[in-house]
Amino acid sequence: MSDTAMGFGKGEDMPSRPFGVALILGGVDEEGPQLYHVGPSGSYTQWEAKAIGSGEEGAQSALLEEYKKNLSLDEAIKLAVKILKQVMEEKIDEKNVEVSTVTKEHGFRLLDKDAISAVIASL
Repeated sequence: MSDTAMGFGKGEDMPSRPFGVALILGGVDEEGPQLYHVGPSGSYTQWEAKAIGSGEEGAQSALLEEYKKNLSLDEAIKLAVKILKQVMEEKIDEKNVEVSTVTKEHGFRLLDKDAISAVIASL
């Protein structure tokens, strides 16, 4: 992703303009969980917890204060939803929030609406 974004306009097989978006890429490899932020220019940085978007500043600040490396998956989901609730201008519910996880055991999973509602109700 980074090479493609950085190489824009440098050849016929590359896009003619930059993507103009930021991405969070997550996965698990032999070293464990990995999380990267790829900026619009193609630059990337590795993170343990990262927020992007309109509420990024407040969300990232909250993550820096509250995220701990030893959180369980359920605790991490609850923390993420709690921070979304704090920084989103509109009220959050299962219709305007999606939550996904990436684990070695189960790969990529998108939580269903009932699971998201239960997390929101627990806050």
